[in-house]
Amino acid sequence: MYKNSILAKSVRFALISGAAATAAITAPVAFAAEESAEVERISVTGSRIKRTDMEGSNPVTTIDAAAIEKMSVNNVGDLLKSLTSSAGAATNTQTNNGGDSSTRFSLRGMGSERTLVLINGRRVVAGGSGANSSVDLNTIPTAIVKRVEILKDGASATYGSDAIAGVVNIITKDDFEGFELKLNYGGSDKGDAVTKGVDVTFGAASDRGNVVVALGYSDQGDAFMGDRSFSEYELRAYEDGMTEQGGSSAPPWVNANTPDGRVTRGPEYGNWRDYSGATDSYNYNPVNYLQTPSKRRYASVFANYTLGEFGFLGEVNSFAEASYVQTTGNRRLAPEPLAPLIFFGSAAPYSPNNYYNQTMGPKDANGNAYVIDDWRRRMIETGGRANERDYKTFRTAVGFNGALDNGWDWEVSYVWGQSDSVETAAGYFNLDRVAEAVGPSGWLDANGNLIVDGNGDAVVDANGSQLVCLDANGGAIDGCVPLNIFGTPGSADEVSPEMLQYISGDYNTTETGQNKQEVLTALISGDLFDLPAGSVGFAAGWEQRKESGSYTPDSLILQGITTAGSAVGTSGGYDVQELFGELIVPILADAPMAHMLDFEAAVRYSDYSTFGTNTSGKLGVKWMPIESLMVRATLSEAFRAPTTSDLYGGASVGFPEATDPCDGNFYTDAEYTAVKASSNWANCTGTGVPTTGYDSGGVEQIPSNGGGSDNWVGTTDLTPETAEVLTVGFVYNPDFIDNFSMSVDYWKIELENAISTVGTQTRLDGCFNTGTYCETITRFGETSAAAGGIITVDNYTVNVGGINTAGIDYDLRYTFESGFGDWGLGLDGTYLLQYDKILADGSIIDHVGRYEVNHDGMFAKLKTNFTVNWTIADFDTSLITRYITSVVETEAGWWTDPFERDVDSNIIVDFQTNYTVSEHLMLTAGVNNLFDETPPFVYSAPGANTDVSTYDVIGRTIYLRAGVKF
Repeated sequence: MYKNSILAKSVRFALISGAAATAAITAPVAFAAEESAEVERISVTGSRIKRTDMEGSNPVTTIDAAAIEKMSVNNVGDLLKSLTSSAGAATNTQTNNGGDSSTRFSLRGMGSERTLVLINGRRVVAGGSGANSSVDLNTIPTAIVKRVEILKDGASATYGSDAIAGVVNIITKDDFEGFELKLNYGGSDKGDAVTKGVDVTFGAASDRGNVVVALGYSDQGDAFMGDRSFSEYELRAYEDGMTEQGGSSAPPWVNANTPDGRVTRGPEYGNWRDYSGATDSYNYNPVNYLQTPSKRRYASVFANYTLGEFGFLGEVNSFAEASYVQTTGNRRLAPEPLAPLIFFGSAAPYSPNNYYNQTMGPKDANGNAYVIDDWRRRMIETGGRANERDYKTFRTAVGFNGALDNGWDWEVSYVWGQSDSVETAAGYFNLDRVAEAVGPSGWLDANGNLIVDGNGDAVVDANGSQLVCLDANGGAIDGCVPLNIFGTPGSADEVSPEMLQYISGDYNTTETGQNKQEVLTALISGDLFDLPAGSVGFAAGWEQRKESGSYTPDSLILQGITTAGSAVGTSGGYDVQELFGELIVPILADAPMAHMLDFEAAVRYSDYSTFGTNTSGKLGVKWMPIESLMVRATLSEAFRAPTTSDLYGGASVGFPEATDPCDGNFYTDAEYTAVKASSNWANCTGTGVPTTGYDSGGVEQIPSNGGGSDNWVGTTDLTPETAEVLTVGFVYNPDFIDNFSMSVDYWKIELENAISTVGTQTRLDGCFNTGTYCETITRFGETSAAAGGIITVDNYTVNVGGINTAGIDYDLRYTFESGFGDWGLGLDGTYLLQYDKILADGSIIDHVGRYEVNHDGMFAKLKTNFTVNWTIADFDTSLITRYITSVVETEAGWWTDPFERDVDSNIIVDFQTNYTVSEHLMLTAGVNNLFDETPPFVYSAPGANTDVSTYDVIGRTIYLRAGVKF
């Protein structure tokens, strides 16, 4: 067995007590006895072999309970998102439009679906709205966490699919004794984003086992974009540094495209005049959430019990884990932009024989009302679009473990998890009823008869008792209330409650979803035989896993008759059988320039019901030329199998930002003339663009069909994405500096055959430039009022392109004593050297030092955290400084040619102090974003004029916490 060593102790200090990338430094922990004593074997993230030393060939960052205490977070997702190794555009509760009240973690910016999440080394069911591809980290409260280990290495040979970027392993409290109560309350200094919660943990132990029960409740309050200066308006940027307020082309004051031009009443609600996108757009920001509200209730039980001796199985221990989490959250968007034809592809021409069009609508030179095919109106009378979500997640793990007579460890476990979701949406519209309500209208007299003229035609502007909608035959439509979009909100001629009731009131939608997981695992590990340098460690096992998921929209969404969108249900699953093995071979020990030299290898064979087999391998080396220096390296193969969502996700419509190269709105007259004269124009007309061209009027969100590969109707089969992962680094604890340690690791990931989508913009550009993807673009026909406009772009899941990324992680820790308390300093960071995304057409998008709105979010060149911890008497104080370097973004829109601009760097300082009142009571006070630093402007980011996935948008927040323990 391995013996404890000076380096083992020092590396434990580096990797366990100090390497929490976002947390304060804790005191060194004594894990072992004297050097000559044998120590307990433990599991280390990244290996199935139990070992006596914490350090392996894999780079692992550990955040322990003491470090978690120094952060104002109540779930693992918020804990991880400020790690320097995070990047990209993972969603969190600051994500309103496009968010789902979940928090996910994207290690290396590879995507949350490529970061495997475990609890106590075992898989966790995916969470969200159904058929999801990753774990919702909001469902894992920090109150139950003993430590979090982040393996920043490919680990498919050890854990299977999804561990491409790495692994997050959450180790829970399974040995707690006593009672602990934590109360917390906080909020921004602007009076919003109030958070409050209570956590109760109690445990009991005997000489044969232990049980821990944790209960809790948390409530996160909202904040609105309109309450922060940087997000109060949507801003459009120009190359000269100027900005102007932007917004939507569907304003409350109406945008109507008439045969004589596009007109509006303007924000002044005056007479009809020409519409200008620069001055007449609607600012939708103020009523959008900047932080979405959510509530969480949870209950968890962890237990283990020694059953006794069972023959050759040795002493058998049983264990069980059970957790239930309910999360409710809301999303609020600005009121629906009702533009049936252009935004939703549903014809709803405003009739010239509609009473409101005749009396209040725009008129031609002869005073006649127009037929308005393209009309746009923000329906602010609804109060906004509200989505309410209710997620319930249940997970249990049970099993037995022990040690055989020969000392080999064994374990058999079963994991079952299920997450269920219900989402309701209000504030949307029935498009069929909208078309009826803006059609021709007439009046009924006191006797309920239609008032007609001498020809029997309905009199539009009559002195009747009731205004009604008319069908194509001139008959009244039962229950229909004509819609007036031309009035002034807040006045007598606004959209009335009766009008809203007919087109919206009974059309709230409900969607349900589910994820299920079952995992049965058997493994054994121990020492095979002895070599001169030590024992050869091994592990082997078998695993069977079943994954399934479903998403069920209601009939309104299935039929696509509401502006809430259209979607097809999802249902499917798969199962996999796997065999795996692992070896650690000691080559040298206590030799010149080889205090220790170990070789590691792992392999996993997987047989999937969906695509077939896959084999992943890993090689590693750990070399200690001297006792104070460890050099480590790994080379591994990783893979991600297609998920239920990737395979069977039903078709649904989304609205990504993109520009159509065939759309005259984005060119000057001279530029558009040149485009129509170019050879590319044939690709436009071939998809249905009129030879004279078309103008969308500023449509920048293109309706796009997304969903699983099954939507390609058998023409596309998904296969696993694969990656090669290399890490090389060292851990150093010099003898000449007491209590100092450092680690530096180089990493490189090459991902191929990525499971993704081509992208709406890439499909539009590919069709225009080379004629590829044209068959996936559907346009309005030549007889439509929106001829040439895009109805939808098919953008279903495929294997396409890849990612090549590399960088350097570093971590330096130093503690010292002084006459004025004990001090700890820590500096850790990630320097990004490469992030190339390879698109379907072979082009490469360089992400390093950039924010890419259509290509995965934020990829700062350097992210670093600096920690100062000071302990004196009964006070423990920490100061954490988080730094993100500046990046470059590309701003583009109908108002400007594309140009690049610098996004400012960002520095956030968090402060916290703990006061130990007694052995039973601790009080905590803290301030996040101490200097109220506003996030840098990122104008190309959707929503708040900044990147809500990366930066703190709430500002200075103050919190208090009390902890009682017995």
